[in-house]
Amino acid sequence: MATADMIVTMIELRNARWAVAMAAGAVLVAGCSSKDDSTNGWKSAAPSTPREQLVLTHEEFPANTKKLDLPPEQLQSTVGDLTATQQNATFTPAECGSTQQDLGATTKELLGQSAIAAASGKSGEIFVEFVSGRTGDLQRIADGNKRCGSVEVVATYDGHQVSATQRVTDQPVPQELGANAIAFHSTSTAKTDASSAPLTQNAYLGYAEVRGTTVAVRVAALDDSLDKSVFEQFFVAAVQKVAKAA
Repeated sequence: MATADMIVTMIELRNARWAVAMAAGAVLVAGCSSKDDSTNGWKSAAPSTPREQLVLTHEEFPANTKKLDLPPEQLQSTVGDLTATQQNATFTPAECGSTQQDLGATTKELLGQSAIAAASGKSGEIFVEFVSGRTGDLQRIADGNKRCGSVEVVATYDGHQVSATQRVTDQPVPQELGANAIAFHSTSTAKTDASSAPLTQNAYLGYAEVRGTTVAVRVAALDDSLDKSVFEQFFVAAVQKVAKAA
């Protein structure tokens, strides 16, 4: 959901590992439901390949990226921080924040069923991929973007008040992925009471249901230099690896 991704921008990204953890939390909060419905998505049987081998290897990530480690316990802690921030935030429209608390518990549960891979780009981009053992609810994500495509939020993080805005727009899905995928672009701007300079983040996100799993990818940067074609290639590669797995 769009509001979850906006919370990421509220965090001052002090180092790449923390940034990846926040991005990963946002992907899961946004991208997955609590149901377990293997009848959705592409109709071939679920892969027998271990889930950890379904995510892209470092060599399969976009060129000139550096692998980032993402310990599960760090991600669990980060999602807890994200949930606490959401609970104390004021959203406009108000209904855009009403579901975030419920999603926190679901996210923690799903973390135990997801393989994760991440890397940083030479210009500071953050690439994150998930393969979850549960199918997501793509329609729920699309509906959330329609309801909350433009959101403002005020929250307290690390002792400082943060004001943020986000705009989300749907994106065409790469032709190779068909109807069981969605993609969107978000632009988020945040400002803290400790700094007069706003922080702007752009991100492309994609979700696909394939063989009883959800594949989710996110590419983000703290400027407007993101290459959409790189995101699309990353998205296609992640989904096709699951589709072609044994």
